[in-house]
Amino acid sequence: MPARWPLWLSAPLLVVAFLAGGELAARLDDLVRYGVPLLAAPEVGRDLIVRDSAVIRGRPYGRYKGIRLNAAGFRGPPISAAPPAGCVRVMVLGASESIVGGEQAGTEYPARMQEALSKHGCFEVQNAAVSGLHLGRITLLWTEWASRWPAQVVVVYPSPAFYLLPDPPEYPTKPLRELPDPPWWTPRLKDRVEDQSFWPEAMAKWRLRRYIARKVAQHKPGWEYQRVPANRLELYRRHLDSLVVDIQATGAAPVLVTHATRFSDPPGPEDELVLLGWQRDSRATGRVLLEFERAANAVLTDIARTRGAMVVDAAARMNGRREWFTDFAHLTPDGRAVLGALLADSVRSLVSRRVIAEADGRTGGRADSRRAVGRGAGGQ
Repeated sequence: MPARWPLWLSAPLLVVAFLAGGELAARLDDLVRYGVPLLAAPEVGRDLIVRDSAVIRGRPYGRYKGIRLNAAGFRGPPISAAPPAGCVRVMVLGASESIVGGEQAGTEYPARMQEALSKHGCFEVQNAAVSGLHLGRITLLWTEWASRWPAQVVVVYPSPAFYLLPDPPEYPTKPLRELPDPPWWTPRLKDRVEDQSFWPEAMAKWRLRRYIARKVAQHKPGWEYQRVPANRLELYRRHLDSLVVDIQATGAAPVLVTHATRFSDPPGPEDELVLLGWQRDSRATGRVLLEFERAANAVLTDIARTRGAMVVDAAARMNGRREWFTDFAHLTPDGRAVLGALLADSVRSLVSRRVIAEADGRTGGRADSRRAVGRGAGGQ
């Protein structure tokens, strides 16, 4: 009889074979679904993002699995130096909330806004948002890059929680380095495993509480915010106000969107795990995170009133609707459709009002407003 493999040698070989099979399956899945070559090493931070001096922007013609960027590095239709005649170009600025679509690339709320607007005339929605951008970086993206493609309307969906991170956001000045190309053997199975939750809810809460307690213990007493920090809220105000001024300086009309989250007021017991996960990387307690959201949205509304900008109150429409959120603030497909439709209605209203105002200015206030409204949505 042939000699049998000893158990201590068989087990590691089985593990290696299992992992190799899983990695091959992941690569074949990417090949069939997205056309990613077997020996490629897709990396979202390199394939979709350019670090150009101090500017973080989308990579022109970037590709990552099902995501395709255009010549400007935006998620949107093919783009030219100026919008087509009679067309209204809408630019979207924001962070990950504005780009999350995952496997459903093309279902982000700006894409849903494009679908809704296209039923009412010629609109071109360009999504210039990049994951991880606070208002300082969004401002630099706008002034140094996105404004090269003139837009009539600029939608700004900022993330207040960046202003509760350990280090305060500032305008970037240091040049950034491009990420190196990963080797072809970089595992793709890891991404699929990390997308799954292996921990029971009670264990997940315990692990998060332990992590937060250890993080806070590493700093001096008072480091964790127990109330809304006035200096961070004022920094948010200054950054947002500067961005609005820079947008208006190009002749575009800013549309400011209040930040929506899954939490009701007060949050329910079913929100505890998600709130702990949000608190994990913050300098604030979960309660302060929510209070800062409300305060920042009030600041946004005040800036819009002062600067004559439109406000879309997404928070009032969406907060507490857990079925519209995948986590604390990122949207499900249904949530993206709701926000896209809400913004489409607001943009149409803004464009109509501007057309009326321009017509009144040309005719000394005698324009036929009904005819102007009809032209405004479609640009025809």
